[in-house]
Amino acid sequence: MRFRVTFFILIASILPGIAQKDLRILPVPGFENRIINYIDTIRVIDTHEHLIGPEMLKDSYFLDFSLLFMQNGYDDLVSAGMPDTLFNTLFNQQIDPVSKWKIIEPYWNNSFNTSFNRMIIHSATSLYGISELNESTVGTLSEKIRKAHDSDWFDRIIRDSCRIDYFIKDGNYIPGKDGFVRYEKRFDDWLTIRSKYRIDSLAILQLDPIYSLDDFVRSLETAFEKELKNGMIAVKIFSSYYRTLQFEKTSADAAKKVFKTLVNGEEDFKISMKEAKPLQDYMLFKLLDLARKYDKPVAIHTGIQAGKGKIIGNSNPELLTNLFIDYPDVNFVLYHGSYPYGGELASLAKNYRNVYIDMNWVYAVSPTYSERYFNEWLEMVPVSRITAFGGDCMAVENVYSELLAAKRIISKVLIIKVKEGYITESEAMRIAKMIFHDNAAKLYKLN
Repeated sequence: MRFRVTFFILIASILPGIAQKDLRILPVPGFENRIINYIDTIRVIDTHEHLIGPEMLKDSYFLDFSLLFMQNGYDDLVSAGMPDTLFNTLFNQQIDPVSKWKIIEPYWNNSFNTSFNRMIIHSATSLYGISELNESTVGTLSEKIRKAHDSDWFDRIIRDSCRIDYFIKDGNYIPGKDGFVRYEKRFDDWLTIRSKYRIDSLAILQLDPIYSLDDFVRSLETAFEKELKNGMIAVKIFSSYYRTLQFEKTSADAAKKVFKTLVNGEEDFKISMKEAKPLQDYMLFKLLDLARKYDKPVAIHTGIQAGKGKIIGNSNPELLTNLFIDYPDVNFVLYHGSYPYGGELASLAKNYRNVYIDMNWVYAVSPTYSERYFNEWLEMVPVSRITAFGGDCMAVENVYSELLAAKRIISKVLIIKVKEGYITESEAMRIAKMIFHDNAAKLYKLN
C-alpha cells in the first residue's frame, strides 16, 4: 500500500512538467526568416520627425556630407569636445566639404563609436556607397548627396525605401507633401512664458491685445483652433528642455498674480522659471482642456534631451502621473522610450490605459536599451499601446538607417519570444504590424 502511494505521488509530481512541455507551441522551422522578411516589407507609420523639406534644403549651406550630422551627430561631436561656436561655421556658412571635415575630424575620431554615428556610416554606405568618412571621401559623398537631392530623393526614400505611409512632423507641414506628411504642434509660448516680451509678441502676432489672464487663455484657444484648421493631428509638449514636467493644478488667482507681475513690467522684464511656474502650470491644464475638447493626443518629450547641459530629472515620466489621472480621456504619448526611465515607463503604461509608449529616436540613443525594454514592455503592456518607430531626424538618409535598426531589433526580440514559446509566429507578425502601423493609425486617426 505504501508503495502504491509513493508511486502515485511520484507520477503526480512528474505530470505538471509533462503537461507544461506539451502545452508549449513549438515554432515551425524557418520561422526566423519568415518574421524577418515580413517585418522587412511591412508598411510603416513614422510617428515623429524633424525632416527638412527638399526646397529648404536646396537653399541651405549643408547640402553636403554634413547633412548626415544634423542634430544627433552634431550633438555627439559636441559631447566629444567640439565647441558650440563651430555650429554656424559648419551649417550656416559657405565652406567646402574638406574644410568642414578638417574641423569635424578630431571630434569624430573621439565619437565614431556612438550608435547615432554608426547610423551615419550606415547611411553613407547603404545609400551612397561610401563606407568610411575621411578627407578623401567627404568630397565624393557630398557630390552624391547633392545629386540625389536634385531629384525626387526625399519621396523615394520615405515612400519606397522605407515604405512609410505617413510621417508626423514636429512643428508644421512640408509644402507639397500633404499626401503623406501630418504634423503636431507645440504651444511653448504659453507653457514656458516668463517675460512681458512674449506676451506682447503674441498680442501683435494675433492682432488682439492681451491685458488679462483671460485674454492670455483666449490667445491660446485662438492659436489652438487655428492649428486645427491647418490640419494639426496632435499636441506636442517640449517643456522638459526648459523646466520640470511636474505640472501642478494651480488656482486662477495664483496664475493671475504671476501674469500681472509680467504684464506690468518693462518691455524686457523677465522672471525665473521657478517664479513663472504657477502661470505655466495653469496654462498647461488649459491646453489639456483643449486637447480633451477636440480629442487630440498629447505627445510629451520624456527622457534624455538632445544637446548638452540639460537636467535629466526634469524629464522623468513619473512626474506626469497626476495628469494621467486628471485627464483619463486624453491619450498621452510618451516619446523616446523615456530613456533611461524604461521601467518607470512600463509601470505607467501598465497602470494607466491612456498612456502610450512611443519608441521614436530610442534606437539611435541606444540599440541595447531598445532591445531590453521592448522585451519587457511586451511582457507588461498591452501591445495596442506601443508604437515602434519615429526617426526624430532632419535628413531622410538617417530615417532610412534608423528604421533598419528598428526593424532589426524588433525582429530579434520577436524571434526570441517565438523561440521561447512565449508567443507564436503568427502572433509575432501581428505584433509587428500593430506597433509599426496599426496602433499609430488608430491613435492619430490616419486610417
